[in-house]
Parts: sequence; C-alpha cells; structure tokens
Amino acid sequence: MGTKKAKVSLCMIVKDEEQHLPACLESVQSLVDEIIIVDTGSTDRTVAIAKKYGAKVFHKPWEDDFSKARNVSLKKATGDWILQLDADERLEQEDRRKFQALIQSGTAEGYLFQILNHNFEFTGDVCVFPSVRLWRNRPEYRFVGALHEQITLSIIKRSTTDSLLMTPIRIHHYGYSAAVMQKKRKVERNIKIAEAEVKKHPGHPFHYYNLGTEYLNVKRYLEASQQFQLARKHLQDFQEIWVASLFKNYTSALLAMRNFPEAIHLLDEGIQLFPDFTDLIYLKAVCLFELGEYSQAIEMFHQCLAMGSSPIHKYPTNKALSNEKAHYALALSYRKLNQVDKAVHHFQQAYVCNRKWTEPLYQLFPLLCKKSSVEKATAKLHELVQPARTVDYMLMAQLLITWYQFTAAKHYLLEAERIEPANQQIFYLAGICALREGNYAQGIYWLERLNKTFPNYGVSRLFLYYCYAASGQQEAALHLMSSIGNNESLLRALAKVYLEEAALLLQEGLFYHPDSSIINKEQIHQILEVMSLA
Repeated sequence: MGTKKAKVSLCMIVKDEEQHLPACLESVQSLVDEIIIVDTGSTDRTVAIAKKYGAKVFHKPWEDDFSKARNVSLKKATGDWILQLDADERLEQEDRRKFQALIQSGTAEGYLFQILNHNFEFTGDVCVFPSVRLWRNRPEYRFVGALHEQITLSIIKRSTTDSLLMTPIRIHHYGYSAAVMQKKRKVERNIKIAEAEVKKHPGHPFHYYNLGTEYLNVKRYLEASQQFQLARKHLQDFQEIWVASLFKNYTSALLAMRNFPEAIHLLDEGIQLFPDFTDLIYLKAVCLFELGEYSQAIEMFHQCLAMGSSPIHKYPTNKALSNEKAHYALALSYRKLNQVDKAVHHFQQAYVCNRKWTEPLYQLFPLLCKKSSVEKATAKLHELVQPARTVDYMLMAQLLITWYQFTAAKHYLLEAERIEPANQQIFYLAGICALREGNYAQGIYWLERLNKTFPNYGVSRLFLYYCYAASGQQEAALHLMSSIGNNESLLRALAKVYLEEAALLLQEGLFYHPDSSIINKEQIHQILEVMSLA
C-alpha cells in the first residue's frame, strides 16, 4: 500500500480584499485541499470571489484581535497541515514543487518560509524575514497576541525549538506598500490594537516593541523611541526572533531624530548580540557618515559588502543594505573625501546591482562630467543603461534633462517615440526640451499633442503658454490663458508650478535666457493675475 497523501488546509482571515484575493488563491491552486476563509466584515466582492475558488467561508465580527479571528479558521480546518497566507501575499511559483515535497516528506512540527516584503516601490529592493507559515494541524497549536499574532509560541511550548525548521520557500507580500497602507488605513488600526495590548499587558516587551513599530510607521519618532526604550528595559530573553528587529527599529527612530551618539551606543550593543546582522553594521556606518567620520563609515560600508546579506532564518533583513545601498553609501562617502574615481565606481556598482533603482545614475552624471566632457559622460551613461526599451530611452532622457542637456535628451526621446509613437510622456518631455532650448515652434508641436488624460496636463498648458507667448502667438496665448482661468484643476497646477519655479523667470535659471526673454512683464502680470484666482 502507498503512503496516504497528506492534506493541506489553507487558512485565511480577510476583509475587503477583492483586489488581492484572486492572485493569492491562484498562487496555491492545486497545492491545497481545502480553503478556509474567515471574513471579518467585507463590504466588497471578497466573499463572492472566495466562494468562486471553492472556499468555505465563515463570518466573524472584527474584535480588534487577529488571533481570535485566525483561531476560528484553524478550528474549521480538516487537513493534516495548515498553510497560512494573507490575501495580499502570493506563493512563489518556482517553489511549488518544494512545497509539495515538504508536505509529503516533512518531519518537523512547523516550517518557516521566507517572506519577501515588497514595500520599496521606487527602489525595487525587498525586506526578507522568516515566518512560520506551515504547521501540523493540532488543536493545541493556536495563535496568541492581538497584533502581530504568533503561532510559534504554542508550537514551541508543546514540543521544542528544534521542531521548527527553515525552508527556502518564498512568499511575496505586498500589503505594506504605501498605497495599500493608505487605502486600508492599516496603521491606524494597528496603533489602536497595539495601544490596547500595552495597557492590557504592562511590562511585556513585545507589546512595547509592536507599538513602537507602528509609531515608527507614521513617523512619530519620539513616541516610537520611548516604546522601544521600554521594550529594551523589560527585555529578558534576547533569543526571541523579534529582538534583532527591536535594535534595528529603535535605531531607525533615533536616526530620524538625528540622535547619532545614542544610536551608535545602541548599535554597539546590538552588534555584540547579533554580530552577523549586516543591517546593524550598515546603520552604524550611516551614523558615522552623518557625524562626518567618512573614513570610518567607508570601512563599515565595505564590511557590509564583505558580510553579504544577513542569515534569512535569523533576521528580517533588507538585502540591499549589503549590496546596492552599501555601494551607494560608499560613493557618497568617497565623494565627501573628493575621491572621484572611487565615487564613480561605487555609483556604477549600485546601479548594476539593482537596475530598477536609478538614483545612483543621477548622482553619477555630474561626476562623470567632472572627469571628462559632457559627451563622454553621456556615452558612459549609455554604456551603463544599454537602452533597448522605451523605459531605457526615457531614463536616459530624464537623466539628461535633469542636468540641462536638452539636445542630447531629445535624441533619446525620438528613439523612444519610434518604439511607442503614442506615448504621452515622450511628448511632454520633448516639449520641455524644446522650450528650454528656445525652440518654441517645436515646443508647441509636442505639447499640443497631449490630451487631457495625461497626469501632468495642467502643467503642460503652462509650458504651452510659454511657447505661444515667446513665439509671438499672442492670440493663442491669451486664448489658452482664458481657458486655464476657467479650469480649477489647471489653476492649481499653475499655482504649484509657480510656487516652485516662478522666481526663476526673473533671473538666470530654468526658463530665462538673457539673450531671448521668454516672457515679458505684461505676460508675467497676466499669469500672476490667474494665479491669484487659484
């Protein structure tokens, strides 16, 4: 007789997750034998979507307690194993076979997966931390804690620490991106729960830590540091998995308040306790940089590169701190010491390590210009970016526009237009280049092609007005200004631009050319009148 196939119950709690739930459930299709969903009050299509995927849906009013809701789902599960996911998570598809093998041959009581937290939308790096997501379905294994609830404690209590094993299986988590956090008001909810937990369990360091972390998320740095200080004061067991994060988050609050000496004192303690936690080394290097100790900072940033990423099974770590962010920090440090060649090298390495993060290129270009001609600097950037797609050509154009190389930028925009001839962003940037070169006819050509759905349409009307006025098309300029005057959204765009850039019209700067004044005093008066209506 063959071995009986082990069954898996996916257990989830949800509320208003119609946007994320389908992708989550699809990521584990055919891997789980039943889906148990506890809904805590959805008003959208969440329940209907869950049932479409064959889920057993149960309803429980929300009581500001995650453990209560999760434990309801565990009671309903009939599988041999429990898999826990949140709606804004996805199982890595490359790890499906590893998951199936683990279910059939796993001997431990529970398994930690690698959670990849995608909360760095603009840089592309992720924070990775271990979390128990698969465990045997036993009635004694239940969640504890109203916030950042844990199953680990009950498993260890009834077996041993060795009964939990780390795996390379990955789960992608998108719920802490800025957009999702704002939409769902997660922080306000979490602060409310965390404050209640601190009152309910005075002197418990984990609850102080949770509350401090939530304050940190909303930039209430002083309150965050006070809670972290209480957590550190009451801490007795330094082996708990969250303690390393306490030192990291506590330091982050102190850095935000620019309290570098205290941060260094705290980091020295943390590094002694967790010598292989690269993130702490990086943060100490940051402190030294901010204090002007560039040579010492350089030594520690190099140490981050040498150490590599922190052990995933032990720490919640941002891999970028031992990779592109360390190179970037080294470049800034060497620049402070006027060691241009080394700064150039590390800005280049920062971009090569993570091509989604383009900030190093913006810092690199002026250094390349310092070493050689603008043309050679542009050629070096081209070699680094290796443009082939629209997004690459656009990146080159935006880099060059930032450093006032409008003719060169226009070359890349024309290349991008050949690939995407209807791309509105290309029209917008090409119009700006033409305007700033003083080629107003071309500026009009590009800017008139923009439609009202373009996000920067209001600002583009202001640029178009410049072109009309500077090329002597007074009737078109006044007609455009009249239409702007009747459009509240465009008025706001006008006001925004002028708050930031209007002063440059009357002196050498972004739009003013000494030999060819773009806007005369009468036109400035007209624009100021429109601004006064905003």
